[in-house]
Amino acid sequence: MNEVRNLEISWVQGFTRENVEFVDNKTVCYTCGNHICFLNLETKTRSVFQSPGRGVGALTANGRSGAFAFSERKLSPFIFVYSFPGLELKNELKGDACLDYTSLTLSDGGPYLGCCSSFPEYSITVWNWENAEVICTKSQAGQDVISLEFNPMNWLQLCALGTTTLTVWNIEKCGSFHLMKPRVIQLPATNGAFAEEPPHTPTKNSFIPEMSLSPISELSKMKPIGYESSLPTGATITPSALCWTAASQLYVGCAEGYLLLVDPENLSVSVLFNPTAADAIPELQNFHFQALTLSSNGLIAVGKETVLHCLHIRGTQPSITQTWQLEKPVSAAILSPDNDTLLLSSNTGQIYLLNPAESDQIMKVLDVLSGNFLTAALLRTDKNVCVSLRERGVLQLWASDGTCLSSLPLQTEVTRLACCPIAHYAAVGTASGKILFVDLNNEKQLRLVHEVYLNHTAVDHLVFDQEGCYLLCSGSDLHLYVLYARPSMRFSVIGYVDVPGCILSLSTQCLGSNEEVKILALCAAQEDKNNDASLLIVFSLPVRSIAGSDCVDRQGCLYNLKVLRYKVPLPLTSCALGVGEVFAYCHSNKSLQRFQLPKDTDGLPSQQMVQLQPKEEVKGHQLGPVSLLLSPDCMWLASVGRDGLLRIRPTASMEKYCELWCHSCRLGGARSVSFSADGHTVVTTGFKDGSLQCTNLRPSCRIKDAYNEKDNYFTQYHQAMSLSLQIAFNSENPVLVTLPVWGQEAPVSCKKTEGKEVGCATTIDVMEKDKSYLPTPLNSTWLESRQDAIVKEDIKQHSETKKALRETVRELRQTIQKMLRENESIPEEQFNIDVEEQRRLEGVVEQEAERVKAEIEQDVIEKCYFRDLVKKECWDSVMIKSRSIKAFHSEMTVKNYPLNERTEKELEDLHRVQNMRKIEKAACRLRKSSSEQKEEREEEGHEAESAALSGSFSAELGCSSPYIYNQFSLQTIEQRINQIILLQDVIYSIKMAFNSDFEALHRQKVQELKRLQGRNKQIRDIMLELDIKQKLLDTSLTDGEWPERLLTVDDSEIKAEKCLNPEQKKQEERRRLEESCPTAQVDDSRERALDEMMEGVLEVKKGYILKMEIPPPEFVLAKPDIQWSEEEKNMYKEYERNMKDLSDKKEKYKRTLEIEMKKLQESIKDATEKFDKTLMKLYERELKCTVAIYQEELKIAYLADSVLTVEEMNNQERELRLKLERMLAHKMKTEEDLNRYKDEVDQCQYEYDSIVAEDKVLDQEFRKGFTDLPNRVNDQLYKLFKRRPRVQRLRAQTENATNLFKEHHLNASQVPDGFSQMLKAMEELDAPENMPEEINLSIWESFCFVRKTKVESEQTIKMKAQDLAEMQAFLKRREDEDNAAQEEINKILETLQSLQKKRNQHLTNTPVQLVLKQGRLETSTADRTADRAGSDFLLLHNSVVDDLRKNSMMLGKMKVASMEARSTVHKYIIQLEWEHRVLNKKIEDSNDKKRDIKMFRLTEEQQDMRHRSKKDQNACMLEKISTLEINIAFMKKSHERSIQQRMKKCEQINKKIKTEQISAALELELSHLRVSVAEMRHIYEASAAEENEAAEREDRYQEVIQKCNLEDLARAQSEYLDVLCKEVERLERKNFPSFDQLKHNS
Repeated sequence: MNEVRNLEISWVQGFTRENVEFVDNKTVCYTCGNHICFLNLETKTRSVFQSPGRGVGALTANGRSGAFAFSERKLSPFIFVYSFPGLELKNELKGDACLDYTSLTLSDGGPYLGCCSSFPEYSITVWNWENAEVICTKSQAGQDVISLEFNPMNWLQLCALGTTTLTVWNIEKCGSFHLMKPRVIQLPATNGAFAEEPPHTPTKNSFIPEMSLSPISELSKMKPIGYESSLPTGATITPSALCWTAASQLYVGCAEGYLLLVDPENLSVSVLFNPTAADAIPELQNFHFQALTLSSNGLIAVGKETVLHCLHIRGTQPSITQTWQLEKPVSAAILSPDNDTLLLSSNTGQIYLLNPAESDQIMKVLDVLSGNFLTAALLRTDKNVCVSLRERGVLQLWASDGTCLSSLPLQTEVTRLACCPIAHYAAVGTASGKILFVDLNNEKQLRLVHEVYLNHTAVDHLVFDQEGCYLLCSGSDLHLYVLYARPSMRFSVIGYVDVPGCILSLSTQCLGSNEEVKILALCAAQEDKNNDASLLIVFSLPVRSIAGSDCVDRQGCLYNLKVLRYKVPLPLTSCALGVGEVFAYCHSNKSLQRFQLPKDTDGLPSQQMVQLQPKEEVKGHQLGPVSLLLSPDCMWLASVGRDGLLRIRPTASMEKYCELWCHSCRLGGARSVSFSADGHTVVTTGFKDGSLQCTNLRPSCRIKDAYNEKDNYFTQYHQAMSLSLQIAFNSENPVLVTLPVWGQEAPVSCKKTEGKEVGCATTIDVMEKDKSYLPTPLNSTWLESRQDAIVKEDIKQHSETKKALRETVRELRQTIQKMLRENESIPEEQFNIDVEEQRRLEGVVEQEAERVKAEIEQDVIEKCYFRDLVKKECWDSVMIKSRSIKAFHSEMTVKNYPLNERTEKELEDLHRVQNMRKIEKAACRLRKSSSEQKEEREEEGHEAESAALSGSFSAELGCSSPYIYNQFSLQTIEQRINQIILLQDVIYSIKMAFNSDFEALHRQKVQELKRLQGRNKQIRDIMLELDIKQKLLDTSLTDGEWPERLLTVDDSEIKAEKCLNPEQKKQEERRRLEESCPTAQVDDSRERALDEMMEGVLEVKKGYILKMEIPPPEFVLAKPDIQWSEEEKNMYKEYERNMKDLSDKKEKYKRTLEIEMKKLQESIKDATEKFDKTLMKLYERELKCTVAIYQEELKIAYLADSVLTVEEMNNQERELRLKLERMLAHKMKTEEDLNRYKDEVDQCQYEYDSIVAEDKVLDQEFRKGFTDLPNRVNDQLYKLFKRRPRVQRLRAQTENATNLFKEHHLNASQVPDGFSQMLKAMEELDAPENMPEEINLSIWESFCFVRKTKVESEQTIKMKAQDLAEMQAFLKRREDEDNAAQEEINKILETLQSLQKKRNQHLTNTPVQLVLKQGRLETSTADRTADRAGSDFLLLHNSVVDDLRKNSMMLGKMKVASMEARSTVHKYIIQLEWEHRVLNKKIEDSNDKKRDIKMFRLTEEQQDMRHRSKKDQNACMLEKISTLEINIAFMKKSHERSIQQRMKKCEQINKKIKTEQISAALELELSHLRVSVAEMRHIYEASAAEENEAAEREDRYQEVIQKCNLEDLARAQSEYLDVLCKEVERLERKNFPSFDQLKHNS
């Protein structure tokens, strides 16, 4: 490999929309690909600085210090800090970033750099870039940070602007240790309102890890100490720009148009401008802030619009002082270090300058479009003019020094670019398949002169041959198009060549004297989707014209070409054709290969495949794909890849190469490469870095020596080629200049042709259109135009034949129409049908029918499968289906309980619990004696019999389980889970027992329905005989009683006609014939004889009596009664007698039928009513079962709730323990840090004390040093020793922004501090003019030296004291954080203890369900607000309560009567007793006074007061009074403290009242539920009173026993009260002895 110095960067162009920064007052820098460009704003000259690393990431600069810093784009990137203009590397910073840095910033107050890394660290780090030391860092702090900015006034403040947040980081110092503390700014909501937040706590511990707890009871109200939520509660405004003020405040502009003023000290936010306010400035209502900067004139605001505002803010009221109109919207505004020039940059590549002090004119200093370059090429001129093409379709022309000459927007999506060697034009391929030809002769105005529409696919490759004869183009349509490259040929298309696959690479070669152009195409198979291929095709095109018919067919395809096919062993991605050789890149093994083409290829057929083996193979680029390009003289091979490297190697020796890092591999590397005509200049473009780089090639001496042998040949050929190209240029370029701009002029012949075509089209009859008549589209491609030309030529050539055919067709049409009119009047039977066509159509119909039938059958199968699946899941899986029984005479319906079969898991759990309970009971029996076992059995029996203790009626239903736990013994979670399983089994057994009774009754109803149908049939027959109509009880099973009927479909439900195939039809006809044949063959003579003689019956039944009729004699109708004979009269009398007998028989038979019908109806009614009664009993049993099931389910719900509650408490305990572990670890870390901080503070304190002691020694030793001087002179020197000059200090003037930028925006090294000014003033005091007259110069100099030492010592003490105070404040804040952490740990421990206590209490206080009748529970109504959660209640029978009430009412009446009778007596007795008491009290008082007087003794104090004077007595009394006042004040404080305690208790009582109200509501709801349960129980008791007699007797017996027990208890309590009274009397005697005993003792 040769050295990189062989490649020299000529110029670089591009703009990446990133920040532009000042590096001094007149120079700005910005990123351009892998380089940093410096632009001088005065001279507008550019210089390029290449990154020493891999690419340029984040960039920042400080114009006041002349430094700039940037990061590289690679894994574990470095940060480089350079000085300007020397471009000297100051330091390399290696941080903890793994991928990239998102933002960098330099401080004005010192050598400090802030950086923010990207995923996964998201760390914010502050560096001292002079010594490459990390001052402080904070990880996971910059997730959404987009920019950082130091406070110009104080480098210890760093503002981080995020996408939705704004954070100010304060850097706290403790000696050499620094710590970053965040202060999150709470931004207002989108409507401008601020969310309520707690007051800021300055001692907040931001390092305490927070963890959310599950909300359970009071624990959910806990908040960690020092917790302050930094997340916004709702949508807030989006900060988009900021700038610092002289008062260390922030102006913040928002995307919604708000302007805020933020004070980081107290976290206050003021809204300076609200666009939604009524009094908002109209110019700013639709303004979106993009950038802010503070200038001497005011606040400069930049928005998305094309305006620039200067705002003057007075207080909190902004106003617009000046407005500038911009050419394009800008995105950034930066003020120069000297505060004179304002730099404006846009995302589209323009940079503007504005100097408000000089003029209001905005000057454009740079106009380079932004965006990525697609490709670039160099024109064949001496100037090395470069042509570039951007992705957005902009064609640009660049001079040899990198200046943009002109631009031409093509307004289309482009893909490729190529420059012609014989004329100044460029061919541009588009994504729509067009080739655009752009004239480049006029550098200031580029012209589009021609356009060729080849195909509908995008242009992938576009290549000129070396002599400029042909332009080759290919896309994805498997065609290689050949166009004339000469403007004189109007860029016409010659033809195309078919290729077997997609072309991945295309190159040409035209060296030699054989006058042909060789084309190399690298083709991939059509099924190969990867970007590699192994087929090389070489086409040979003659330099002479090939547009004749001997080379191009009618479709435009080239033939009679020499084609050679080569196969390579490994797939390739790119190739270049040399002289008899091919250079290619293989991506699979990352190598460059050289293939030697065979020389003797004349005898090879075009379809024969020749295998090639690489002649030479060297290591290539590591990242692909790679693009290869040969220089025009074939001496150099250039390659670029995704790694961003440009490698140029000599073709004679591929092992040697020189390389240059042109583009960043993180941004896609290099995209294209292009050589100049002389091969000494290379132009490359990047994929996504938006840069265009021009590089000069300087071959070394060794490479030149390697080319001594070939140099003569290539030099001669190059001279000849240059001469021929110059001749062609002189002839073709003038033609190009004369071409008009495309689209402005259209040829007249084209217009005339179009008009003729339109006119012809309108005269063609619709009936005469044939297949050859096709409309020509307006935007047709070259292939489509070629096809249209062929069609037109064929039409012109065969016009006579087509005309004859049209006449024949017209005659046939007329004949057919005549036949159609004749056929309308002829019957269908006379048509002569085409049998074959009919069979074909029938076959088609049958196929279509079979297809439809198959689809229907498939649909039916799918629906049947879905039906079976649903039936299996929802019907077959149910063991007992849901049924109902409906009463006959009412709407009452009883349903059963549908049940699924229990799973194996459920049965296994049940058996496990039952076995466990058996073992527990057996173990319990072994631990107890036989007597205890007997008592326990009795108690368990009583409990089992009592529904009140069991909590349900399942035992009364006979479905209780012997394994169920006692409700009072459920103390563990396992027991409660087992109890749930056992209760579920009880519910299952209740449902199964009820379902068995339900099934029996259901079968009974089915039998009753059968009997009912039989009896109804008899009744209908009777009604038919009697000829009457009555409504019968005709019922059947409903769908709810017979649900299986819903799953079957009867034939009567099908309304559509059944479709039968021919075989089914034959079977149906055969069945009908079989049914009709036997009836036709039977002889019916017997039936006819019966009909004629006996009306079809052999005997007369009773049912036929009603149908019998006696015909009257014939003479009755023929003769009148006067003409009757005696015989006829007798016959008529016999007739009347027979008629009367027949009528009597009919009446008798009718009565018999009516009686029988009534019996049948009564039997039906009795049977149905009896069934309804049975159903009513089943309904009552259903109610009982439902109540029992609900009771068991209620118990299960209580148990499940308790289990879940305990589980939740366990989870919360685990969370608290985890948090406690984290807090303890944090506490240990803070303690270690605190100890270290204390050691540093102690060390600083020790050093401070030492310096102070040394300063005192200097003060004490001063007089000793001048002892030889007189005292007066010594005193004078001492005064001068203590004298200090007055120093003019700098003041921060916030009113005037000019002072801010001229005084405060200075570098730290340039700002004079107080000590330097003090030294300057001391030098003035040390002047000999200030020397006293009594001393000489030597003494004055020694005095000045001592005084200077003293001043330096005092300054050192001040600095040390300041550091010590700062360290002590830092230590105090850390101690507060440590205390807060300890308090948090204590609080967590207390929470854990209370949680454990509550869990144990929850397990101990088992919820018990009791069944009580309505009105059996009464509570005290005296204080309903009291908390009765832990109160005890006594359960008594209701009769006991009623008796007590009656007795109390009776005794109350008696008491009232006795009180009224004795009222008068009591009055007198009371009066006498009162008088007696008064007298007794007087006697007692007298006795007490007498005894006190006798026993009165003076204390020493009283005796002392007697001997004092009156003045002393008053002083003593005053002293006592002061003591009493102090005591009174103390008592008042204690009283206030007690009042506060009472207030706290009142708050607790109020909380209890709220809880009581909630519990009262729940109790009210529970009472309603109990009322409903009691009503159902009352219904049950009312209907089954007889069954409950035994239970009531047992209850009364229990009440009697309970009453006896209560009486015994009352008796025992009365005895105990007597004993207590006696004990009280004894204690009174003991504590209060009699007066006699007192007198005796005295």
